[in-house]
Amino acid sequence: MANHPDKPSGFSVWGKLLRARLYAVQTLPTIHVYHCDAVVHGGLVIATPHGFTNIIADGTVPDGDAGLLGAVIAVMDHDMNPVSHILKLTVGEGGVAGYIMVADHPDQEFIAQEDCVTAPIALAEGGMNADLIAATICLGDSTTGLSTQEIESDSAATTSTLSLKLHYPHPEDTIPGTLNTNHPRWIVTMNAHYYGDTMAGIA
Repeated sequence: MANHPDKPSGFSVWGKLLRARLYAVQTLPTIHVYHCDAVVHGGLVIATPHGFTNIIADGTVPDGDAGLLGAVIAVMDHDMNPVSHILKLTVGEGGVAGYIMVADHPDQEFIAQEDCVTAPIALAEGGMNADLIAATICLGDSTTGLSTQEIESDSAATTSTLSLKLHYPHPEDTIPGTLNTNHPRWIVTMNAHYYGDTMAGIA
């Protein structure tokens, strides 16, 4: 095992990709959208040149929100050309700033690093829930196109409404973490998932 450097990169698919579907980002979003961002269902279907498409919520950072869909695995502009990210306030065309593919199966596993702020996640906390944490307006790395979202370490608890389910740490990482020098990665699923059996509909 070894220390994992502090390199937040959002939520990447772990293991087999179970499903991916297309979602629209409406024109003039107030958050950025990057690869590996966790995103929330926007509670609306719109007509687009590519058919009827669900939208994502684009007005708030998705930490602490119910209705998580999963994480972004591809980003396109309004013409479906691949791009590194969609900037806030992008106009696009026809009411659409761009499109994203989201790994949105409720059983999909992801890997993400913890932020190690205040209280790193202990091995005994595997099986608990935790929140994710995102930079203001979901600002990511514009060079790599990757998210900077992380697991909020000190939120780990048994609370049923927290966003993520902690499964186990990456087998090569050292537990517990240490701020600035060791940020372990955890395998998680989206606990407050939009397509989960007990989630209310969003309107």
